[in-house]
Amino acid sequence: MQNKKRLHKHLLIIYIIYFAALLIGFAASFMPGFSRGLRDASTTLAEEQSRGGVRSYYVSASLQHEFSEIEIDGLPDNITPGVEQLNLRVSVPEDYTLGNAFKVVADNGYAYVMMLVMMVSYLAIFILIALIINSLRCSIRDELPIRHANIVRTRWIGALILVAEVSQAVMQFINNREAARLLAGTVYEVSGQFPLNYWNVIVGVLFLFMAEVFAIGTQLSEEQKLTI
Repeated sequence: MQNKKRLHKHLLIIYIIYFAALLIGFAASFMPGFSRGLRDASTTLAEEQSRGGVRSYYVSASLQHEFSEIEIDGLPDNITPGVEQLNLRVSVPEDYTLGNAFKVVADNGYAYVMMLVMMVSYLAIFILIALIINSLRCSIRDELPIRHANIVRTRWIGALILVAEVSQAVMQFINNREAARLLAGTVYEVSGQFPLNYWNVIVGVLFLFMAEVFAIGTQLSEEQKLTI
């Protein structure tokens, strides 16, 4: 009984830390970026409306060389600046229409869709993890076995991690391809590799494997109870 109380307390602490980390990350990372993006978008839209017949899209790409030198006036000679990631804003002489409204990323609607899929996948992952932690806490508190729904949730987490990573890689590949076209003839060379983060792929596969381990353990436990 004492052991179960300790486990319940540990899960409650993890639950609190998890949501605290989400709130801190949301406040420190997402909100400033969202506010800056909204401000830049408003400024860009106002500029384009004043000029008329102009729209803009954004491109973010990784350069081929890990350290591409750039020149910054006023820096001492002993400092060599470099850039690995290049962000571009491209103005196009077109009016905003329904057809190009979703081409704000690399002038490609598919890149925008991939970005949305990635964001929704990560949001779903955060919710599923919170549900699993809360379900485990309730199971220990009520002295109930682990619910089968947690196995399904773990499988979904693994699948969503893979979906989010592939979506991000496709979006970045489209960005790199557009950046390579825009930077053709310059000293900057864009990476042509498919930017898949294999570490995230391994994490997704591990979640799928963990779900199968949970399923096997639950099945063996049920068979043992029937045998007894």
